Amino acid sequence: MAYLIRIGGALPVALALLLAGSLAAEDDKAFPLKPPAPAVALKPPKLEKLEGETCGKCHADVLEEWVSTAHAISWVDEVYRDEIKDKSRPESCHACHVPKPVLAAASGPADRAQAREQGRDLGISCESCHAGPDGAMLGPWGAPTSAHKSAKSDAMTEKASSAMCAVCHSTNIGPVVGIAKDFFAAKFEEKGKSCIGCHMAPLERKPADGAADGSAPKPGRSHAIQTPRDPSFLALAFEPSLKTSGGKSVVSIQNRAGHRIPGLIGRKIEFQAEVLSADGKKIGQGSLVLDARTYLPVEKSVEVPLSAAGASVHLRGLHHDPRQEKPVEFLDVKLEAGGR
Repeated sequence: MAYLIRIGGALPVALALLLAGSLAAEDDKAFPLKPPAPAVALKPPKLEKLEGETCGKCHADVLEEWVSTAHAISWVDEVYRDEIKDKSRPESCHACHVPKPVLAAASGPADRAQAREQGRDLGISCESCHAGPDGAMLGPWGAPTSAHKSAKSDAMTEKASSAMCAVCHSTNIGPVVGIAKDFFAAKFEEKGKSCIGCHMAPLERKPADGAADGSAPKPGRSHAIQTPRDPSFLALAFEPSLKTSGGKSVVSIQNRAGHRIPGLIGRKIEFQAEVLSADGKKIGQGSLVLDARTYLPVEKSVEVPLSAAGASVHLRGLHHDPRQEKPVEFLDVKLEAGGR
């Protein structure tokens, strides 16, 4: 099935399903991630108040990536603050918005996050993910430094990192859906896949200030976490295809994410389709909306009902985010009947 595609407002370019095919391959672990370009703004857009944050003195590049993420603003997030105002037990939400170090247990990630009392404005802080049971800072390499004790940890690699993410992302609470449960139910970890493989782009990380002399850049992960707020990233979660059945065109959309879509109550994914004749005239249409109730399960497909059969279908994808009044277009494709 060949198609023309425009993602996130870029100009149309001709593509075959080479991209989709390669991403769906069993031995592929990750999406081809680009620097995040979110079209839906956080509120506030970045964490400005950094009192008590000390890691950035040596890891300035990591800090710069992290401060503009939903993890960084998790405590001061205006949407979050509004959500918990009327909750009878708001403290039940705090544990994942200001968690103590989840790797502090000697056995690995804690079964359940616990809220910390200090430095709450830092949200999901560096220590939340990197502090170990003996106070050492954990990383994929355990490189020595004069700034603190360091230790190598599998939890900082694709091998076991998803268990750390799941401490919070397996929880159903408020508008949040515990999508990590889908990831483990589908046994993706056994296939070599991980949360960071899709949400944290690989990069060469320069040595931190204070690292041992002669330290060379090492493979790492961007802390500018990819989310559906970025149209190009959201588009990677879907693989559309076109066929004819029962005398009508049928658009099928496969879930290529590691969990159900969407994973947040209030978020909607809308598909709008126009059936086109050989001369490009509109001869039919159809639409489909995915939300927390009518979600697209992991590894499953859903069909967009259409009213006619045509030579092609123009398919648009719109993201309705609770943070924004107007939907954001993330997909604009022309699916050709009989293509390869």
